[in-house]
Amino acid sequence: MAEQKREHKRARAIRIIKWEVLGLLTILLILALVVQASLKIIILLAIILAACTVLPKQFRKWFWLSVGTLVLVLIIWVFLPEDNEGWRPYTFDAESAALEAKYAAPDEENAAMIYDALLGDDDPNTYYPDFLDPNVDRLARSEPWLSREYPELAQWLESHQNTIADLMQVFQEDKCYLPVPAGSLGSNRYVERSARMRRWTSLLLYAANNDIGEGRIDAGIEKYFCLIQMANHMCQQPKTYQLMNFQYESPILSLLNRFVIEKQPTTEQLRRISNSISGPEDNWGSDFIRVLEYSKLAEKNKFCSLAYEVNQNGKVRLSRDYWIAAVGGAVFLNEISTPTYSQRKLNKARTIVNWFVYPSSPRRAAEILDRYFERYYLMAELEYDWTKEPPQLPFSLYTVSTLRRDQLSYKCYARYTAVMSEKLYHFFHDEYLRILTLRRGSRVVIALKQYNINNGRWPENLDAIKANVPPEALIDPQNNGAYVYRLTEDGFRLYSRGPNGKDEEGRHEPDGPDDLTIWPPRQRAKNR
Repeated sequence: MAEQKREHKRARAIRIIKWEVLGLLTILLILALVVQASLKIIILLAIILAACTVLPKQFRKWFWLSVGTLVLVLIIWVFLPEDNEGWRPYTFDAESAALEAKYAAPDEENAAMIYDALLGDDDPNTYYPDFLDPNVDRLARSEPWLSREYPELAQWLESHQNTIADLMQVFQEDKCYLPVPAGSLGSNRYVERSARMRRWTSLLLYAANNDIGEGRIDAGIEKYFCLIQMANHMCQQPKTYQLMNFQYESPILSLLNRFVIEKQPTTEQLRRISNSISGPEDNWGSDFIRVLEYSKLAEKNKFCSLAYEVNQNGKVRLSRDYWIAAVGGAVFLNEISTPTYSQRKLNKARTIVNWFVYPSSPRRAAEILDRYFERYYLMAELEYDWTKEPPQLPFSLYTVSTLRRDQLSYKCYARYTAVMSEKLYHFFHDEYLRILTLRRGSRVVIALKQYNINNGRWPENLDAIKANVPPEALIDPQNNGAYVYRLTEDGFRLYSRGPNGKDEEGRHEPDGPDDLTIWPPRQRAKNR
């Protein structure tokens, strides 16, 4: 009797465990469908669930025996020695070479040769006068100054005349192509060059403002022209680092406006200034396509270089160095210690999991990412509706982050990447329009100054200068309307209404968060 009770309890416990396992499998399968896990994971869960329910009992033991054998084989495979020599992260080298050939400029016409020569020869620690008081630094870059006001800075500039002379050579070159490394994260040199460009910009700003302050007008405006050309060069680059370089133009345009209004420029100087800022009128379509092509390739390289490896014979496999890549990526490999034996085996075991998540090949992964990026080509069209807000990043239970959907499905990772890129492209377009607004506004300022020279007064409205500027110069690209022009006691005020086209009270006060004032310049407190 006691034996029967124990058998009954044991059978009941087995049934409970069986139903719990079936319930758990069912929940996992439903959850995998909800979070859109990879098809391989869904099929695996469905097979296990079917084996526990639909498969006849006489075959179930053979099924589980096969599963056990497979698991044993995989464990043995993980601990087998493996030759990893000759394998490297997979990158789309052919596509990188094709893009480089598409946009490259001949060396003799490429300003990048000048930049790279400076990058290799100069000591980066000498590019910036670290001894300057921050307020002096700000003033010296934002307005003309005299050598006696900042003698230490003037002496520092004297020691950098050779670098300034080399930088002035870039003004002669319209084309600039800075090669982008094919690797996903191997852009150290690109980042270094971008940082150095900021230092060179400051150097020329100090020198140009000192020239203007000391009365060396032609030398000063030549440096302004060179700075505009440097900004143009950065706008030709394929990576979205040019977002920062758009911002370089704003202070340069402000300085040119200050010179035009406050000094007594000649007609020839006005003409040259107008020509210097009229080149990159509106190249959004071609600029954005270039950025999109490189951005898409960079994302493909980023994922595939971490997920796949290739050897000299072109054989591709899932990466065995996932742990290293996840910690720091290819750029920082020299800073990461060699993984231990257990870490290497863990990386290899991770390959088995990745087989269920990642596409079967890098080409397949690239095709999926291409599909998500395809619709962004519409952003290059003039008719694209930029008023539509980009999709929000998914953070709810049924979409992404809390369940780490990107770890369960490559498609989710690709979609997440595309959404991130779309938000960046909207910001990129906003910044592009902002700088285009300032460019056109500067051309209006030049026409207003010419009117003032000819008539001894400022015009009543912008209609008076229509004949002296191209039609597009009077169109505010932020809203396709007109600029706001108002006469004041000591001159005039010119600004953009902004994207919403409304002249909101207080919005355009200098130093405001949405300041698109073209003239007068922002008020700066002097501390001399």
